[in-house]
Amino acid sequence: MLLTKKFGIGLSALTIALVVAIATSAFAENRKETRSVQSQVADQLAEFRRTAAQMSREADTLDSHVPGRLSWETHSQHLETLRNHVNQLGKNLTDLETLKPQASESQQMAIEHLRPHLVAVADNVTEALDLIRESRGNIRFPDYGEAVSNIYEHADALHAKLDAILDHEDAKTRLDDLGLQPSLNEAE
Repeated sequence: MLLTKKFGIGLSALTIALVVAIATSAFAENRKETRSVQSQVADQLAEFRRTAAQMSREADTLDSHVPGRLSWETHSQHLETLRNHVNQLGKNLTDLETLKPQASESQQMAIEHLRPHLVAVADNVTEALDLIRESRGNIRFPDYGEAVSNIYEHADALHAKLDAILDHEDAKTRLDDLGLQPSLNEAE
């Protein structure tokens, strides 16, 4: 009977050790997968930032031409370029949103703040294009100027927020890579 009891305890200990080993292995694998997804999100956000910077520059150029004497065709070309940027960024954002649950906290914050500005840019690009379609002379009126100004404001805000969040994420990664620990020295 004592032998059976010892065998039962030994078997229980072996079972517990096996469960711990499997759980540890699964946890390590999950962490590796999460880091891989976070790396993928980082790459996609970096590409998003590059396209957002191009969109912001294009919006700034268009905004600077509003009171000028450029043709409606030139305005339309700028708006088409902006629409292409918005469409590309919209596709990229959809991909990023599917990866959001596995992204780091900073990456999740970046993803959350992108959509409102991107939607605002898209709405204002559509409004500006509609104004030109209604009448080519609308490029000289305040409604068009306001739509273009709003395009720039939201494109610039989108880029600035994303840039700041990604700069923070990069700095955090560099700090983590240093492996620094808080000092335990106490003032005496």
